[in-house]
Amino acid sequence: MAASQQDTFKVGFALSGAISAGAYTAGVLDYFFHALNAWENVRGEEGVPEHRVDLQVIAGASAGAITGALGVVALARGMRPQKLTDVEKRNTYPIPAGVPTQDLRCVLPSLYETWVTRPRLVDPVGGIDFLSTEDLDSGKEAPVVSVLNAMLLDDIKRRALLPPDAAALPQSHPPYPYIAANLRVYMTVSNLRGIPYTVSFGNSVYGMQTHGDRVHYDIRGLGTGISAENEWLSKDSSQALKIDTLPSHEQELPANWDRYGTAALASSAFPVGLAPRQLAAPIAEYETRSYPIERGGAMLKPSFPPAWQSTLGPDGYVFLNVDGGVVNNNPFDFAQYALMGDRLAEKTSAGDADRAVLMVSPFPEPPSFLPDRQPAPELVAVLRALFPALIDQARFKTSELVPAMNPDDNSRFLIAPDRNIDGVEQRYTIACGLLGGFGGFLDEKFRAHDFQLGRRNCQKFLSSIFGLAADHAIVKGLKDPDRYQLEGNPARYAIVPRLGDALPEVPLQRWPRISQADFDLLIQRVKGRLSKLAPRFVQAQTSSRFFRALGRIGLSLGEGRVLEYVRLAILSDLVRRDQIEGWELPAISRQSADDVRLVLAELANPAYSLRTQAGISRTTHLPRGSVLDILAQLRRVVSDRPFLVWQGTVSGQEVFTLASRKPSWIRSLPIIGEAGNLLETPTID
Repeated sequence: MAASQQDTFKVGFALSGAISAGAYTAGVLDYFFHALNAWENVRGEEGVPEHRVDLQVIAGASAGAITGALGVVALARGMRPQKLTDVEKRNTYPIPAGVPTQDLRCVLPSLYETWVTRPRLVDPVGGIDFLSTEDLDSGKEAPVVSVLNAMLLDDIKRRALLPPDAAALPQSHPPYPYIAANLRVYMTVSNLRGIPYTVSFGNSVYGMQTHGDRVHYDIRGLGTGISAENEWLSKDSSQALKIDTLPSHEQELPANWDRYGTAALASSAFPVGLAPRQLAAPIAEYETRSYPIERGGAMLKPSFPPAWQSTLGPDGYVFLNVDGGVVNNNPFDFAQYALMGDRLAEKTSAGDADRAVLMVSPFPEPPSFLPDRQPAPELVAVLRALFPALIDQARFKTSELVPAMNPDDNSRFLIAPDRNIDGVEQRYTIACGLLGGFGGFLDEKFRAHDFQLGRRNCQKFLSSIFGLAADHAIVKGLKDPDRYQLEGNPARYAIVPRLGDALPEVPLQRWPRISQADFDLLIQRVKGRLSKLAPRFVQAQTSSRFFRALGRIGLSLGEGRVLEYVRLAILSDLVRRDQIEGWELPAISRQSADDVRLVLAELANPAYSLRTQAGISRTTHLPRGSVLDILAQLRRVVSDRPFLVWQGTVSGQEVFTLASRKPSWIRSLPIIGEAGNLLETPTID
């Protein structure tokens, strides 16, 4: 029997930017589609809910754009469940006896490959990775476009868009009844050229320019579900893509799908780290566009120069883009307006809600709050703090805060990392969170952990949070309502039931650590790319032979220091988050292990040569007494452990550092030590 508007709950996804933690978002989507498909497989059986849940829109920024865009392609290729390996099964926390455990790794293996297997800094078998140098081998005069080798992303895009290598037939394939016939996909980008506007004030006009841009696709043929209809969406320009035009064998990518994949890469082009991407669009796309503000954007129109428009080529407006998360990292607005229209949700209570946006955010915690006296009132420090400040401000959307603060609003939900062991929430919940989100690329185990955590958290969300009240029309139609009560909230009933092979509990993976051998290999690979990247960068800045030679001399003198800074920066975060082998702590009963690691991480911090008790207390927010206690105990550990602490006196100050970083004995000699300080003065916080 065909579903009607009355018994269909419509859903949209807003996928936040996350860099390497896109692996978590991918796991959330993998389980969500798994649950919908398992429900569909038993539809019609006795007691199975008859209502439907239809996915209408996926809006993504940065890593969220890649996950959403390529997740659509993974669905188009069909569900091909893969089981956990024996090693992966042994690496999970035990589940209470009698609780059935799931042994599935994923149902969308191409999405797993996109986020877990392929995006790596070091390929153990020597293939393309972020630290290989294929992008630097195209000629000495070619410009350097990024610190990392972004050609890996092109390879990932191509592999995701081409048919899978696996010969096994999919268990389920499109069209899916739980995907809208017109699935909308939004990807935010930061347009470096900008979009000009003029606003009339009656007696004059005011010119301005926005750099927050987006790409909008209408995906057809993936589903047969009911599509959302509203005036805002109908007036918004989009590009149609039919699933049956995906390449069926190894071949050159069709131009429309290649652009689709490139748009995802443009949205994730983290500035400096990854290469910017060029896109093109007809001017008409900007002139017939709805903006995420009420009343369809009050008919906002761009004001591109007429003379310039007359010279446009066949590609239309061509523009360079960096990470969409710079301007709009949480594209809740596009998902909301596409799903609900410019009047937004009119039914928001648990008794009458008929649609909701699910935001997946691997990093829901606020940005770092700077310690006292930071930034320092000097030029470099202010410039260093300015870029993060601009991004934080761009992401602060007051229009979304008030509805989100309403606990009775059932039109918006958040799925975020939750890592609970024996009832205790862990300080660090996501393995890819180190190094500002880039750390997941250090080791595949980090990404694999977060993918499974995403599956586990999505399962928990569906079974304990995402529900409706007993008087809702959908719930009233349940033949066995008690079977679908939410865990911990018996007054609510699951919108998406857990059935079939989606019912067993997704196990929690143990916290992953990189081995010392893999860490050493990583640093060697960093050195290899740095030695090739730095001369090319210097050469690109000037054509003068003299200044190029001068730059090469500077590089030869400073390369070792740069490499050591990078090594310590990575090590510091790994130690802080307990993600490196060999740094397992002895029992220090008076302080928590997490606090001890905070102190150790500060001793490894490359910004300082030596630390004071007060400085460590200020940056870790730990009491001075606790810091002193930890330092005293670490000074007494076995001498061959890497976290042995050295204590000394410099310029009358009591200072500390790791024993491996202590000043050489020659520094203590009166004349030689003073001469050394002239060349490089130790930094003390």
